[in-house]
Amino acid sequence: MWRLFFATLVFSFAFTSSSVHHCNVEATLERFSIDFYGQQIQIEYNPAMRIAMSDRLSYTAVQRAYRELETKPNYVFLHSLNEAKEKYQLNDYLFYKLAKNSMAYIYNGDFSPAREVGLFGLLAHAGFDARLTFRSSKAFVNVYTDEELFEVPIIDDSGRSYANVSCLNGECSAHQSLYIFERRPNPGGRSFSFKLPHWPELASRPETRQLSFYFKGVLQTLEVDYDGTMVDIMADYPFVDEYCYLETPFSSVLRASLLPKLRSNMEGLSEKEKLEYLASFTRSAFEYKEDNEHFGRSKPMVPEELFDYEFSDCEDRSALFFALVRDLLDLPMAVVAYDDHLTVTVATDEVEGDNFMLDGRRYIFIDPTGPSNSSKIGRIPPGYESKAYTIIGRYK
Repeated sequence: MWRLFFATLVFSFAFTSSSVHHCNVEATLERFSIDFYGQQIQIEYNPAMRIAMSDRLSYTAVQRAYRELETKPNYVFLHSLNEAKEKYQLNDYLFYKLAKNSMAYIYNGDFSPAREVGLFGLLAHAGFDARLTFRSSKAFVNVYTDEELFEVPIIDDSGRSYANVSCLNGECSAHQSLYIFERRPNPGGRSFSFKLPHWPELASRPETRQLSFYFKGVLQTLEVDYDGTMVDIMADYPFVDEYCYLETPFSSVLRASLLPKLRSNMEGLSEKEKLEYLASFTRSAFEYKEDNEHFGRSKPMVPEELFDYEFSDCEDRSALFFALVRDLLDLPMAVVAYDDHLTVTVATDEVEGDNFMLDGRRYIFIDPTGPSNSSKIGRIPPGYESKAYTIIGRYK
């Protein structure tokens, strides 16, 4: 995990104060429907909000574009986006993606810097502390966030960290300097969040996965439905703190399909046996492969994604096991991170084995990754018995 840090060349600009301009009641508004992860969302805007800008960026060009932007009527567009954010329960990052996709329509697919400058102003008006950086013929939107991100370009300024949300696909290079635009329309703006405490209420796309595994020598089979829309959302999602993946809940589709079947299969089992059953499931129902070998990069998964991809690793299975124990057994847990492995411990008095005490509770090691085809729990992962670890998150 690593961050890209950019050298910045700072210009001092003079600006008039910014304000939100409400649309002229006589203006002709336009509407369009945008396909957002399979959900048709209606967007309304004033065509006069568009700005013109040269593809060749300079001090003069950026200054002129921002001054023009301050005179433009973006209220209708912002109001439309905020309505969609509330209706479909979008987090800040998905709100930004909807705004960006909508701006692509408004600018007729034009990828000129004007669109990014417009997004910069829009996010500031939406309540965020946004910064603009640029070089050559490209402009980039940066948002203040107090969350930890990896493999995302970050600049630090005025004691705040700004994530470059215009450059999440690897097109930026740490060896290329960016000019940072001194204008801060909303310096006291709130932190931009990438967390997914709940899934958006977008149109679901149910997919089915057949799974099988052995529990104490007996073959178990499950047919599970999950939401392909959530998999699509995560396909290019920024790499956030590991614990966020464990906190992300099941979709309503997966919850309704998976949990009742597991609950039924565990009926009559003791607490220890239920933990063994869930460990057997995460260890053996999925094929193992490291991210670098499978994806060519690090790709932590939320629980939903394990049911779509052919392979998964320790981080992914820990996220699934964590969610299952939380939703089915409601037992306290602590997530343990080694330098190259992630595992889960559970607070229980019904299991003997390797453990540690934390806040008066005894946490037992239950590795969701392996050994494959084994239901044995209560052991530190083989090879990690004497290695140092940290606790990166807890439940209850």
